[in-house]
Amino acid sequence: MGNPPSPALKKLAAAVRRYRKLRGHTQAQLAALIPCSDKTISAIETGRERPSREMIVAVEAALTLPPEALVDIYDLLDIESLPSWMRDWLIEERRASSLRNFEMAIIPGLLQTEDYARSLLKGDEAAVQARMERQAILTGETPPTLRCVLDEAVLYRNKGGPEVMHNQLKRLVESVSERLTIQIIRSDVSPRLSGAFAIGNVDGREVAYVETAVRGIVTGSHDDIARLEDVWETIRTYALPQQESLDFIQRTAEERWT
Repeated sequence: MGNPPSPALKKLAAAVRRYRKLRGHTQAQLAALIPCSDKTISAIETGRERPSREMIVAVEAALTLPPEALVDIYDLLDIESLPSWMRDWLIEERRASSLRNFEMAIIPGLLQTEDYARSLLKGDEAAVQARMERQAILTGETPPTLRCVLDEAVLYRNKGGPEVMHNQLKRLVESVSERLTIQIIRSDVSPRLSGAFAIGNVDGREVAYVETAVRGIVTGSHDDIARLEDVWETIRTYALPQQESLDFIQRTAEERWT
């Protein structure tokens, strides 16, 4: 027998079923409005399958529901299986108007390709889908600015093989815009003052996520934020400028991963 639906998936299934009945639609009628198959609606309403975020948005539109009436429930799927500290951070991340991210080991989750994420997550397709949907904050109506600094070692660590790494590094270069910057810090000049961390500005206050050897920590402590702000500025000082960083990433993709 398969595993029972998760609590969030059961809640989503019940909400879709309830709203459909309130509108007086059968499953077949709702399916025709989307459009999709009757079996898809049945699977959603019984919690047998996790739908895509796009499907839930389409269901909201077909049922003329307020925006995010179902999506807010759907987003619980992304965080219910995560440790409490990561759940706390994802909530803050979604609300942030700006994000600053320093990574030493892996590509930041918001910039990972599907295949790169699949390698990290050992083929857990539900987790891969959740990570891809997490990236929707970068393409929403009010996306945050994202400033990333990556230790050069991130570009060399093989996750998924040469093709996956080549495509991932290309994705980094193509992602850069006025609102999204990526800088590389050479390992031999890195001050190494901290492990990976992220700082987000949420409703005018700063909150941070800091990785440790055993768990992640979410903090809004004034002292913690002040320390991380100093570390961030020092790291940025040592990092390559934007265009040099992009040239370095592109060169690594071609020379190491082709």
